[in-house]
Amino acid sequence: LPPPPVVLPHEPVGGASRDLNRDVTTVHWNSDGSMLATGSYDGVARLWKCSGELRASLVQHSGPIFALKWNQKGNYIVTGGVDKTAIVWDVQSGQVKQQYAHHKAPTLDVDWQSNTCFASCSTDKLIHVYTLGTDKPFCTFQGHKVSNS
Repeated sequence: LPPPPVVLPHEPVGGASRDLNRDVTTVHWNSDGSMLATGSYDGVARLWKCSGELRASLVQHSGPIFALKWNQKGNYIVTGGVDKTAIVWDVQSGQVKQQYAHHKAPTLDVDWQSNTCFASCSTDKLIHVYTLGTDKPFCTFQGHKVSNS
């Protein structure tokens, strides 16, 4: 028989959205597979050990998290959510490294290009590319127009 499943209890966290729905909306493993990050409808990103032990709760988003990714080195996680922001977290401290609020609509996805450069996309039809330590995107792609053909 397979081992029993490990339960990851997504309990309420102080400062998080008051929404009772804590459904998991996104998951991502770190590069060595030793930790799993989950993003939830309550706006909290949680970091879990494989044993099911909660290592950290990352609270800053004011609504659901739609995307999160570890960088390759494993020292940062970027999250994106309905609050139109992308947030880079320092994994060791569990604190916000930097928050970016340049989208005009919910942030749908994020991904790292390197350990310090990432992109975010939104329903505003923009893709912003950032480097940590700067306060504005260094590149923006726009488009995604609907074709009539």
